[in-house]
Amino acid sequence: MTDEQPFDVREQITRIDQMLADIHRNQVHVGQLEADRDRKRQEIKHGPWLAAFAGMTAGAALFAAGAAVGAILAILGKLFLGSH
Repeated sequence: MTDEQPFDVREQITRIDQMLADIHRNQVHVGQLEADRDRKRQEIKHGPWLAAFAGMTAGAALFAAGAAVGAILAILGKLFLGSH
């Protein structure tokens, strides 16, 4: 060994431990990114169906409201214009 570059085993082990910790943090981050990607793919895959379902639900609500108004008008018509 030379006097210029002393070989410190503890220093080398510390550097290796730091590198392993960095690798672990990066692996965790990659896992989070993969989960986010999968979630976005599911949203894209089911997005059109959700929009269609929401449209059908809104249409059904409007139809029910129209039927209720029609029923109320029929009742009022019988009350005020009914034959005696």
